[in-house]
Amino acid sequence: MKANVHPGPKLSVKMVLLFSAIMLLAILAFTSYAIDMSISGARNYTSGRFKNMSASITRDIEQNIELMSLTIDDLTQNLSFMANLNQFVRDDSADGKVGIAARNAAEQHLVQSRILDNFYQVAFFTRDARCVTNQADAAHELRSGSRALAAIVDGMPFLNASDQTDAFLILPPHENFFCVPHGERVYSVLRRVQYFGRTIGYIEVSERCDTLERILSFVENDAIRVQLYFDDGTLFYSSSDELLPFDAGIPAGTMLDWQSGERQIQVQHTALTGLRLHLFVWQDASVSNRQNRGIQKNMLSRAFLILLPGIAAIVLVSMLLTRSIRRLTKKVQQMQVGRVLKDDDNVLASLNTQVTSRSDREIFELEQAFNQMMLQLRSSTMNELAMREGTLQAQLSALQTQINPHFIYNTLNIISAKSMESGNFDVIELCDQFASMLRYATSTSSRTATLQEEIENAHNYLQLAKARYEDNLEYTIDVPKELTGLIVPKLTLQPLVENALTHGYDGTNALRRLSVTGRLEAGELRLRVRDNGTGFTPEMLFSLSRRIEEIQEDHSFASDASTHIGLINTCLRLHYYSKGAMRMSIRNEDGAVVELTMPID
Repeated sequence: MKANVHPGPKLSVKMVLLFSAIMLLAILAFTSYAIDMSISGARNYTSGRFKNMSASITRDIEQNIELMSLTIDDLTQNLSFMANLNQFVRDDSADGKVGIAARNAAEQHLVQSRILDNFYQVAFFTRDARCVTNQADAAHELRSGSRALAAIVDGMPFLNASDQTDAFLILPPHENFFCVPHGERVYSVLRRVQYFGRTIGYIEVSERCDTLERILSFVENDAIRVQLYFDDGTLFYSSSDELLPFDAGIPAGTMLDWQSGERQIQVQHTALTGLRLHLFVWQDASVSNRQNRGIQKNMLSRAFLILLPGIAAIVLVSMLLTRSIRRLTKKVQQMQVGRVLKDDDNVLASLNTQVTSRSDREIFELEQAFNQMMLQLRSSTMNELAMREGTLQAQLSALQTQINPHFIYNTLNIISAKSMESGNFDVIELCDQFASMLRYATSTSSRTATLQEEIENAHNYLQLAKARYEDNLEYTIDVPKELTGLIVPKLTLQPLVENALTHGYDGTNALRRLSVTGRLEAGELRLRVRDNGTGFTPEMLFSLSRRIEEIQEDHSFASDASTHIGLINTCLRLHYYSKGAMRMSIRNEDGAVVELTMPID
């Protein structure tokens, strides 16, 4: 009873599915990469904008405040102006005319000074409400010495702080102190004024807040906010009514993601160290998130628009590529072995007709091969029977030519007996040694042996080699007795010794010195076979080292018929026997050195 075999999908369907899957994966990978790069680029762009805004605002603020400070320096370094201020403050005349004249002279200096044209107002005042300014109060309510001005001066919270330092103070935006009406908002730089070590009052340089807003108008995006704080956390300026509790501990110099409650903020912190100010340029992360979602949507829609025509093209190409296969499949299905073996002109005509296209070279050649195969099926059947008979005959001949190991042993016994009759004991010893090696090599009882057995087998081989090379061969075997009971793979040492004698001397008749040593180092058995030959050539050393490394790293390895097969086979057997624990290394050191390393449990 035949099992029901359900054929798989057609090749055209497989091609459509395979190529569609490949294209889908490629598009998804590219889209994912493009989205990541676009989002990263958008973040870098936002970071760059924040950095440029911060740099521009910082530069303009520092220049503006520094210019205010320099203006104060210019005024306090003017001896005539300072003398007038001092006379105005210390006037003790009965009619006060001296003080009034000094005040008018100082005020005239303020009005006529070109450098003061850069600012809205410059004022000198004292704690007792004496005042000199370049902006006259239109209502005369805040004139020098008036009660209204005295009340304002008494309410100034920053004068005590100014008395504690010689540096200037930056006053955040406030209503103008010295002019009515008070609707005009200004920001100022204030400093204590001393005349010959005595504090005589304060100078304030003020600028309209419009200037400050113009400096901060570099921020061209409504979603971006600017906040400026003093070192102590006091607000200097905010571009919006929404204030976030930023602190100076936020790392400066780069755009960061900052959490404010459940809200995520993108912020750039810049420290204006010389002014003791901290600038924060920020926007809600939802702005970037909306941009990122827009990028994702845009990229995915483009990927979808690419995918649809791509699948259509894949279907069309797959049908064109498999057209010859479909035709050939139909032809094969119509052919039956029984019909081909009979004389049928229609079948023969069909076999001589090509249904595939020459443009599909492989399928065209496959159809030709199919036609030839079917035409030759009958003769092939007869040839197969003849080949079977020939194969059986060849196998019988091969069996007859096989040599029985017992025949070798018997032959060695005959040679030994004849040698004994002639008194040639050297031949007897050689035969015994060769028989021992043959018996050891052909024994299938175990694939392992003790190190002592390996040493004896190597010794037998060296004795046979000694009979050949005589005085041109010297060897030593130095292995401690406590190591001779260790178990190693069979035929480990002898191939290495044979390799040294065979390949180490390039056929020269030089004195051959060979040493086999064994040592226990760091819990590992180290066996070294060393010769005094020519060593490995650089090319051979590189090739063998690479092949040994491939074996020991479990890479695919195909042995070839080149030299040093004994080394490679030994390396393979050691690797598989020890499951990768045994290692082999080769090097040149006054000859060739082959070292085996085996872990000892």
